[in-house]
Amino acid sequence: MSIISFTNLKGGVGKSTTAVHFIYWLSAIKNKSVAVVDADGQGSTSAWLSAMKLDIDLHRISNADELAEQVPTLEENFDYVVVDNAGNLGEATRSTLLTAKIAVIPISPSGLDLMSAASAAKVVRQNQKARGGFPKAGIFINRATRNAKLSKEAVEVIGQLEGITPLKQIIYRRELIADTFLQKATVWNMSGGKEASADYQKLFTEILRLGK
Repeated sequence: MSIISFTNLKGGVGKSTTAVHFIYWLSAIKNKSVAVVDADGQGSTSAWLSAMKLDIDLHRISNADELAEQVPTLEENFDYVVVDNAGNLGEATRSTLLTAKIAVIPISPSGLDLMSAASAAKVVRQNQKARGGFPKAGIFINRATRNAKLSKEAVEVIGQLEGITPLKQIIYRRELIADTFLQKATVWNMSGGKEASADYQKLFTEILRLGK
């Protein structure tokens, strides 16, 4: 039983897309029981999952006090509780980090995102000091362009973040992934998704290893 929080300082880094694919992988591929907490006011994760009609327990909670109370209760009844936070480090996000076993930070290879990653890492470290090393945190590069100089520089930057494990698997920019929301699907459900699904599987396996 683990609470896994997808967190970042800003939106537009593919946080919800990654969270939905991770939830699908846990539920449909790994056959785990999953509860989902959509803490992002935009509600894109809950809308996407509802459209796919997955057999999961879905909650929309954005209030920090309610998150602190309800998320640990969900943990008692499911293999995994996955929280998709808002694209900020407000009270709700900080609340979920107080209960999460694993925090996942996606970034895209841009200067602004690398700066936001440092801020997110700082908040995670504050929680780690207060909670004896938890949440275990991993950061990965999302929406990268193959062989781009900035992507290579991003790999170097995330490797220097104290208290955060740089995940090896990079998720590359693909039109197929960008189209999944409109298609109410994941890459596992779409033609031509073999390479993308293999990349996600490697990434998600790394994420689960953080909790061991």
